[in-house]
Order: sequence, then structure tokens, then C-alpha cells
Amino acid sequence: MPSESSTHAARPCADDRYGLQPGTHEAVGAWAAEVDAILDEHAGDDSVPDRVAALLSTLVALPDLLCAAQREPRSDWYAKHRLYACPQGRFTLLALVWLPEQGTVIHAHNAWGAVAVYEGKPSVTCFDCTENADGTHTVTQTSDECFGPGALCSLLPGLGDTHRLYNASDETMITLHCYGTDLVDDPDGINLNLNFSA
Repeated sequence: MPSESSTHAARPCADDRYGLQPGTHEAVGAWAAEVDAILDEHAGDDSVPDRVAALLSTLVALPDLLCAAQREPRSDWYAKHRLYACPQGRFTLLALVWLPEQGTVIHAHNAWGAVAVYEGKPSVTCFDCTENADGTHTVTQTSDECFGPGALCSLLPGLGDTHRLYNASDETMITLHCYGTDLVDDPDGINLNLNFSA
């Protein structure tokens, strides 16, 4: 496990939920400035998720990116650690820690997203999803793939990128997720949860 060093931010006051979070590597601050520049130049453009995903490659290349606390899992559900929240509410960066057999439900997102694999081999199942007249959803699986460290992907809001992510391996995995919205108050607020009830 990488040791903590001066490359990680000092702890801010307890109510400072925005900006660089306690223990977060200083490289995330520089990365966030680049994301801000992308949003300034390309706001509303469908290219934004791809551009942000490409920037995540610089973070996943750092072996000491995460401090010990940001690597902590949860036994009941995958853990979400906030690394950075844009003070203007434009995006949030999370590190997700997944124990074996932990995963999401089938879902989509209400804002753009960019994802990078930091450690482990996540499995991702993608679906075609349609909303029925009664408000329920019907999905058809289109792919099921396993990705390794350094893999990048991007997501657009809406049902077109419906998916499920899970850890089918016997080792802990860590992924980085940047979403184009403010998730400080509600880390699950990015998800469009689908209704499969009759």
C-alpha cells in the first residue's frame, strides 16, 4: 500500500466539503483545474465526458494517488470516497472501492460521467433500455466485458448508457468516477434508478 506523504493535501476545516478533500493527492487539484478549463471551453458539448476521461489517465498512473482512508472498503456496499468537489458544483470526483461480489444495480445517469480503473478488474454489463408507457423499464443486455487497470470510459446522461458495474474477481478493486454534477449532499444523486415492477 502506498505511503502517505507531503503530496497529499492537509486536512481543511471540518465543514469544507468542496475543493480538495482531506488526504487527497495534490495532483487532483491540478487535474481539477484542467477539467474546469474543459468545461469553460466545451460546456454542453457531448465531447466533455471523453475529454475528462482522457485526463483521468494522469491520475490512475500515480501509485500513491490515494491515502489509506481513501482505500477503505465497506462490508455492506461498495465505498464512495469524495476526492474533489468543484466549488461551483460543476463536477465531483469519487474513488469507489469494491470488495469481491460488490456491484451496482442496473442503472443510468442524469449527468455526464467519466470513469477510470485504478486497481483490479471491474466487469461492466451494458444494456439497451426503453421506458414503457406505464413508467417501467425494459432492458436487453448488449455486452459484458472485464477491464483492467488504466481502462477509461465515458458516459452521457440518459438511458442510452444503461449499465451495471461489479467486481467478479476475488480481489478488491478501485475505480475513479468523475460526474458532471454536485454530489456533496447526495452521492447517489447521479443515478437514474430503473423501475422493473409490473
